[in-house]
Amino acid sequence: MLTPLIEAADTSPAWSFPALAERVGGTTEAELPHHPLLPPNSETATLQTVLSRIVPEGAVDIHRLLEEIATGRPLEELPRLPVRTLRFGTQVLVDLGPGMELFARDQAEMLNRITAIVGRHATDILYFAESPLHHAGPGASWTWRPYRPPAAGTRILVLSGFGCHLHGAEPSPSLWQEWQDLTALLRRSGCLPVAMVPLPQDRFPGRLASLMPVLSWDRSTTTVQAESRVS
Repeated sequence: MLTPLIEAADTSPAWSFPALAERVGGTTEAELPHHPLLPPNSETATLQTVLSRIVPEGAVDIHRLLEEIATGRPLEELPRLPVRTLRFGTQVLVDLGPGMELFARDQAEMLNRITAIVGRHATDILYFAESPLHHAGPGASWTWRPYRPPAAGTRILVLSGFGCHLHGAEPSPSLWQEWQDLTALLRRSGCLPVAMVPLPQDRFPGRLASLMPVLSWDRSTTTVQAESRVS
């Protein structure tokens, strides 16, 4: 066996500065705070208005009571003032189609707010892509089934772009027909649909308002506007 006469020289570089320090504890950057699309100071009031329905169960309406007494007719029940209630529950239809991808976090935060306002037991959440009529469900898309409306009186909140998300483009005729059929089904079932669309109002298709009340899902929407649309 040959024996080397001299030791091999150390050819590794001599760095003048230490290597970059390793990340301590594997921490990651904090997630940026989320700012809701609705005005933060009035978001809760606006959602309560949108998700509730009006029933004649308030205090006795003295003015109507006096009018009824003046007619001399038998009074079968006391007339009461209208009040808003959330007891009928809410179903939220969440569009996961291509046009709503940018608003995924907004949708998740909105669902958290709705659940906190209405209550988990009274909130039903279904997901769909562009139209829920034939495919919708609470879980993965492969489990979705044809839509079935909830109990009469339930407020239906639709979070969708209705296919008009690209440069103000209107939905295709087939998609529009599905939404018409869905709205007719909801109304026959005694449900009350309302939509929130992440677009300015001037980009809504004109016929969209003929289906259901529609609100812009942005900072321009106020509680007063919501009340005027859903009342």
